[in-house]
Amino acid sequence: MLITGYGVKLRYRKGLVIVETKSSEKQEIPLINLDQIVIATSGVWFSSKLVRKLVEHGVDLVILDSRGRPIGRVYPPFVNRTVETRRSQYLAYSTHRGVHVAKEIVYAKLANQSSLLKKYYYYTGIQELREASGRISNIALRIRELESATVDLKEKLRVLEAEAARVYWSSYAMLLPRELGFESRDHDSMDFVNVSLNYAYGVLYGECWKALVLAGLDPYAGFIHEDRSGKPVLVFDFVEMFRFTADSVVLVLFRRGWKPSLSNGLLDYESRRRLIESILDFLENTKTSYIDEAPVNLRQAIKKTALALASYLRGEGVFVGYVHRW
Repeated sequence: MLITGYGVKLRYRKGLVIVETKSSEKQEIPLINLDQIVIATSGVWFSSKLVRKLVEHGVDLVILDSRGRPIGRVYPPFVNRTVETRRSQYLAYSTHRGVHVAKEIVYAKLANQSSLLKKYYYYTGIQELREASGRISNIALRIRELESATVDLKEKLRVLEAEAARVYWSSYAMLLPRELGFESRDHDSMDFVNVSLNYAYGVLYGECWKALVLAGLDPYAGFIHEDRSGKPVLVFDFVEMFRFTADSVVLVLFRRGWKPSLSNGLLDYESRRRLIESILDFLENTKTSYIDEAPVNLRQAIKKTALALASYLRGEGVFVGYVHRW
C-alpha cells in the first residue's frame, strides 16, 4: 500500500486497515492482503493499534523523506542469527571475505549495467549501445581478476567503477528524449532525470535495508563505501547490485512520455506516487532465475542475495553478486 496524500488517516478495525482521506473518502483493506505500507508524504496520522497489528502480522511500515530515502520503518523483530552473523561481518572487513564481497558487488553492478545497454541495443539497433555494453563487460571482468589487499582494493574499485560509469551514463543519455537535457549522472543536478533517479534509488534503499536486517546483517558496516557515522553504508554497498531496477523504471517512464512535476527541486506528490508504484511493480512482477534455482521475482532475489551474503560471511558457502537474467 502506498500513501502519498496529505491529511490521510490510517487505523485498524476488525482485521481491516481503514484509510481515510481529507475528502472523507474511505478504503477498507484486509490486513492479511498487505505485506508493506509505504508513507511518502507528511501529514499522515496512524494509530498505535495499527502499528501493533502490522508488527504482529509481519507487515513492513516504511516512512520516506521528500527525496525517497527511508528515514524510519517498523517491521517484526524476527532476525536470522543476528549475533553470529554480525560478529562474522565485522571480522570480514579486514579479511579475504571482505575483499571478495566488495569485488562481487561492483562486478555485479557493472554486469547489470552492461546487460541493460545490450537489451536496449536489441530494441533500438543503436550500435554504440552494443559497443558500450562490451566495454563495461570487459571492465567488470577486470574487477573479478583483481588481486588486491584490503588497503588498496577500494581505490582500484573506484577507478574501474568510474571508468564504467562514464561509458554507461553517456549511453543511457542516448536513450532519453533530448529535450530532457540529461547528459550524465549528477546527484546534485535539478534536471528531471537526475531528480527521478535520486528518488528511485531512495525507494530501492528501503527494500535493500529491510532484506539486510532480516538476514541478520548490520546495515551500518559495509565493505566498499567509507564508514560514516549514522550512514547505512552496507545498504549503499548492497544496493549497487540492484540499481539497474531503478535505472530501468526511470528509462521506461521517460521513453513513454512521462512528465514529472517539480516543487523546490523535488518531485511533487503525484510524481512520487507514479515513481514508487512503478518501482514496486517492477520488483514484484519482474521474474528472474536466481542462480540455479527456480524463477523468483526481484523482491525475492534481493532477500535471497542478502541471506546468501550473511551465510558467506559466517563461512557457509560462496557469495556471488546478483547478476540479472533479462
